[in-house]
Amino acid sequence: MDTQEKRKFPGVGWLSSRLNHKLIIVVVALALLDWVVISLHFVDTLQAIYTAADPAVASRYAAFSMLLFNLLVLAVAAVLLFFIAIAPIIHLRRAMQQYSATGQIPERTVRADEIGRLQNAFVELTERIAQKEQAERRLIASISHDIKTPLTSVLGYSERLRSNSLSPERREQYLDLVHEKALHLKAVVDEFDDYLDVGLRESTPMALMTAQELCRRLQREFSDELEDAGVSFQVECLSPDAQLICSWEHMRRLFGNLISNSISHAQAPHLELRLQCRREEDQLLLSFRDNGVGVPPELLGQIFEPLYTSDRGRKVSGLGLAICGSIVKAHGGAIRAENAPGGGLLTRMTLPCAQL
Repeated sequence: MDTQEKRKFPGVGWLSSRLNHKLIIVVVALALLDWVVISLHFVDTLQAIYTAADPAVASRYAAFSMLLFNLLVLAVAAVLLFFIAIAPIIHLRRAMQQYSATGQIPERTVRADEIGRLQNAFVELTERIAQKEQAERRLIASISHDIKTPLTSVLGYSERLRSNSLSPERREQYLDLVHEKALHLKAVVDEFDDYLDVGLRESTPMALMTAQELCRRLQREFSDELEDAGVSFQVECLSPDAQLICSWEHMRRLFGNLISNSISHAQAPHLELRLQCRREEDQLLLSFRDNGVGVPPELLGQIFEPLYTSDRGRKVSGLGLAICGSIVKAHGGAIRAENAPGGGLLTRMTLPCAQL
């Protein structure tokens, strides 16, 4: 790849890729000063040559020679400018046009100047677009799979219900199965709607809330239900006066999905959940941890992707953690997961504090 890039730009940008901006300014200033000195010396030399014959003619020849010299300097500068800046920009424009027409991702360049950074930034943009397109295709395929399986059952049972030879008990059994599969279909569609809805921040009502109020609401929302299920849930607020602008409904859904994920995948004999809230500069850090088995390190970066699943035997999974990522992103924050030193999965979320 390096050889190919060097062939595309043979020596172009060598100077600008190795000098910083201030040094380039100094070099250009010295070059201009040198050009002025050489020009003056060149005029003096021509005048000395022609003065012996005819001073008037010598002056005209000196001016004409100086004009030719300036034109030569400008021509050389124009050629250098073309190969250093214009040619790479033309190449980048053609690469953009080719990407727009055929979807072919351009190659990276070894240039380290601004033009090289621009081309590599465009390459990174196209790679991110390709990753999003792949994620969308996986999302559509997985949703289709989740809908197709219960739909096939509904069609099969409905065909059997059309038979007149069914006993009342069997008919009632088939009706219950059709209702169960229909509820599953509704759950899939509702979850997909939730995933699409949480990214629309403009349509979500936001309110000013303190960290203490958020923690109090979360503890009141989930503590009783988790206690009945034998799950320990502790909430610790270290910065009660910190404030943020958020949607309570989204916050409730965010931690509800995290809790559901821990219950489903922690595999702990006695599940313990802990939420800690504290302020770090202008960010509110929310740390949610369980005492489960954690996640393989190579998969930690994927668990917030749509339809990610750690179950190798299943092609699809729910959108719970992807919804968590969308909620945090819709609030202007960031989310990441790591395996806690003492065991279990630790999810860290940062949300911007309100600037009042």
